Amino acid sequence: MSASSSFSTASCLEPTAAGTFLYARRYIPRCELAKLALEQMQALHLRGIDIVRAMGYPPKHTFAATDRLRYVLCSPVLGLDGSYIDPFYDANDFLETLFDILKLPSEQYRAEMETIRQTWAQ
Repeated sequence: MSASSSFSTASCLEPTAAGTFLYARRYIPRCELAKLALEQMQALHLRGIDIVRAMGYPPKHTFAATDRLRYVLCSPVLGLDGSYIDPFYDANDFLETLFDILKLPSEQYRAEMETIRQTWAQ
């Protein structure tokens, strides 16, 4: 499936000429941490479904969990405003687990998460 194709499945990966994968255009990061997470997803060759499975979501919640992942990665506040309800993770735990799966050291994201929290609270 090419990027210029009129039919696109938003959740699918698109192979490039070099044989690598670019993640679906539906992930539009609005903050630096989201950009970092998406770059790491690409580097580790992880899809949204791989991540939510690694987070321990049950199979019947995979679609909703993948939707939450997309929501968080496209949110300017990474979902830290508590706007997405999930019985498995609160906003902070979701991000901590996500970044752990993406093998990002906590020094790389904790300060930025706190800045986002403080900015949102104002």
